[in-house]
Amino acid sequence: MSQNYCYFNGDILPVQDAHIHISDLGLLRSYAVFDYFRTYKSKPFMLADHLERFRNSAEELRLTLSLTDGEIGSIIDELIHKSEVVDVGIRMVITGGYSLDSMAVSDPNFMIIIEPLPVMAEEVYSKGVSLKTYEFLREVPLIKSTAYLNAIKLQPMKEQYDVWDLLYYFENGVLESPRNNFFIFKHKVLITPKDHILKGVTRKKILELARGVFEVQERKLTLDELWEADEAFISGTTKRIIPVVKIDDRSIGDGEVGECTKELTQLFDEYIEAL
Repeated sequence: MSQNYCYFNGDILPVQDAHIHISDLGLLRSYAVFDYFRTYKSKPFMLADHLERFRNSAEELRLTLSLTDGEIGSIIDELIHKSEVVDVGIRMVITGGYSLDSMAVSDPNFMIIIEPLPVMAEEVYSKGVSLKTYEFLREVPLIKSTAYLNAIKLQPMKEQYDVWDLLYYFENGVLESPRNNFFIFKHKVLITPKDHILKGVTRKKILELARGVFEVQERKLTLDELWEADEAFISGTTKRIIPVVKIDDRSIGDGEVGECTKELTQLFDEYIEAL
């Protein structure tokens, strides 16, 4: 990506020319929400769903997004064109604006940033990953807040325990990873937590595809059920479906990537290829 562009409060400009004042509530109080998605074949994936979630997150913080979905879509198209790259990541952020007393919300600052897509190692998909459980419930989990204090603070734990990511649980209920949704298969039934999580857009598509093949249950998932799972996986915007073969040094199923996970991955990949 030779030149990285962004949209900031009405202007499209190189990212190095975009500046935000130090009184912004997103900086001072983490009073901001965002959404992140990617393109396939230069087209934003499930843009309407991401915009709906972004607006819902903003409304939860009493932040008004003045642009229409059509206007935002046109801005994104122009940014993609300027990037001169086939596929990119797209980050939308809206903050509480500049505040004289570091508490009062003012006119929001709105930005759209084009980013290079991360590259996942092939063995992540072929061999699966391991997770470490950690008891934590995000504040207002239904919104995509920029407040990642706990997730960033715990980054060293991944190296300490030699795991790919953490898995949050709270009061015996399995929830999510810091940036991913979580699923298990038990007797070919797909189970995923229903409450106290951020409901991912990729998660939504996975559930739609799975319902044509498997029984699907969205409900509370207990820790005991976790240890009895035959298979497990996480999902995310750039990750798609990543198998989980070990949690807390306990193997999930036989410790290998499961057949149901492989089948669901194939369904998802075929859906993407057909776009």
